[in-house]
Amino acid sequence: MANIHIARNHRSLGSFSEEAVREGIHSGRFSSDDLAWREGMAEWKPLGEMAPLWGMELPPPALEQLGVAEETDRESGGSGPAWEERESLGLLTAIGQTIQAVLFHPTPTFASMKRTGGLANPLLYFVLLSSTMFAVSAFYQIAMTSLNPAVFAPKLPHETGSSFSVALIGSVLLSPALYVVSAFLSSGVTHLCLKLLGGANRPFETTFRVICYAQASAAILNVIPVCGSLIGVLWGAYAIIIGLKEAQNTEGWRATLAITLPGLFCCGALLLLGAAAGVGIAELSHQMGGGMPSLPKLP
Repeated sequence: MANIHIARNHRSLGSFSEEAVREGIHSGRFSSDDLAWREGMAEWKPLGEMAPLWGMELPPPALEQLGVAEETDRESGGSGPAWEERESLGLLTAIGQTIQAVLFHPTPTFASMKRTGGLANPLLYFVLLSSTMFAVSAFYQIAMTSLNPAVFAPKLPHETGSSFSVALIGSVLLSPALYVVSAFLSSGVTHLCLKLLGGANRPFETTFRVICYAQASAAILNVIPVCGSLIGVLWGAYAIIIGLKEAQNTEGWRATLAITLPGLFCCGALLLLGAAAGVGIAELSHQMGGGMPSLPKLP
């Protein structure tokens, strides 16, 4: 019988007899993923596929290794979204596919999203899209104010209008840093609420990835005139709920409460503050009124 050629990572390991290959399989020198070819074959094929045909038995994987591999797969999730593959897809293609997947197919997208893998990729996506959309909105406002100040800035004198434009440009330049802070702050608060509700089954990084991909993808809706910002907020919240549910493997109601509790808390705190201020003002007015002399009665 002709010798068997073995290759790994597109490099030849040499030509071996069947006995040498059999011994190499059992010793661990060769793996089932190595490519094999011998005279008469039309193409290279995996050794794991050809070995049984040649009467060679492949040893089963160790149970410990199998358990570790399965646990790693569960923890790390899939390979998506497309932004994670931008080097092969191209920047614009990756952005477009990610936006489409997150907004229109959130359930399978977040179910197959990487649970771990670092914060850099989702943070870059969030800052890039959010800053771009903010810049588009700001320059649109500047352009409209310049073209028709009577409509867009009727009460601003020329000097104040110029200062307003400069302020907008400055905010655009500062927006990337502000969005970095926003990403960590919103993700931290959401993850804390989710943990308090018993729904944080994955680490902070998983929540961070969901928040970044959902909010940044929804930011593209800001380009819609008049109601784009409102649509973006609502659509983004929906995507976050689905994302937390799938990526954190939790119930939908926990995910919903995790993103609404901070807002409810802030509203409650403002109401309490307003009520306390009202009581204080009323008490102060009462005290001031009590110290004033009454008007004399007319004869």
